[in-house]
Amino acid sequence: MKNESICLSIIIPCYNVENYIKDCLNTVTKDDAYSTEIICIDDGSTDNTLLILEQYQAKFDNIKIIKQPNLGVSKARNKGFECSSGDYILFIDSDDMINPDLLKKFRNSLNLISELDLFYFDYTSFKEGEIAFNSMNNKSLSFNTGLDLLNFLLERRNYSGVIWRFIFNRKLFSEKFIEKNHEDHSVSLSIISKAKSAIYFLNKNSYFHRVRTSSLSEQYIDDFNLKTLKKVLNHCITKINSLQLSDKAKCNYVFAMNITYLESLLKSDKTFEKRTKDEIIKEIGLLKLMIRVNNSNKSNAIRNIFYIFKFIKKNPCSLYTKKILIKCAITKKYPYLETKKDYKQYSSLNKF
Repeated sequence: MKNESICLSIIIPCYNVENYIKDCLNTVTKDDAYSTEIICIDDGSTDNTLLILEQYQAKFDNIKIIKQPNLGVSKARNKGFECSSGDYILFIDSDDMINPDLLKKFRNSLNLISELDLFYFDYTSFKEGEIAFNSMNNKSLSFNTGLDLLNFLLERRNYSGVIWRFIFNRKLFSEKFIEKNHEDHSVSLSIISKAKSAIYFLNKNSYFHRVRTSSLSEQYIDDFNLKTLKKVLNHCITKINSLQLSDKAKCNYVFAMNITYLESLLKSDKTFEKRTKDEIIKEIGLLKLMIRVNNSNKSNAIRNIFYIFKFIKKNPCSLYTKKILIKCAITKKYPYLETKKDYKQYSSLNKF
């Protein structure tokens, strides 16, 4: 049952993160507001994660621990939401960190717009090493609706669909997380599209996302999760094409989600013939190039060729594919369709 005195619930799913959870908790516990609760879901950890959580719980009255067998991050997030009391929700990955001032910036925005539905913020990715919690500016943009914000972000290619870039009103959470792979996309899209007021906080020091090879997003994807991802992305693409957004915004989203699927396909445990893998790489290269062409006034042939050279260096492919990519870089035309008119019909999800 919701507690009227709790403004914000921070939900942190935890699984075998003994080396990282202290960093995460140190940043969220620096916020001394009495109206914040921190809910940690131990998802059947087999290392010292639970012990560390209990040590922090002994120090901080606003930390709650929920224990469950290893059911995955999606069910852990769902459980955390069910047990939360706050008017607003922030999901944090257990190996990430926030700038302690982020929550103050959120509350300041809430004081300005009491009916605020969504607070969206930038982030920085990092690998191992020191993080500098630099001072945060107050630059932010206000939007009348979440759709206005979504259109703004998509046109500028700054919408990633990850749930940890939102602090949102709990009433917007009507769609549960499913499975383990890219489970954010559908939930995030549902939340932002329903918001009636939103603020975009433009500061990359807001949130620090740790990139590590052992994280779920960097591991091989099995066939079940690949099928789930395809289902989620097909749902999201259908949803995005039904919303009141610009063609540029929709095109960027459709192509980006196709790239997401194709890149996941290459990382999956599926084995491909050399020719099929080459086709996948070609599709990724063409789509990335089309996004570049459609969004940049500086997208001339020379710049595009250099871009493709870097791409094929990172993604070895056949001479045939290289020729197609270079030709596309020069002509700035996708070889199979008129992207500005036919982007809604484009889909790699059912090709491979």
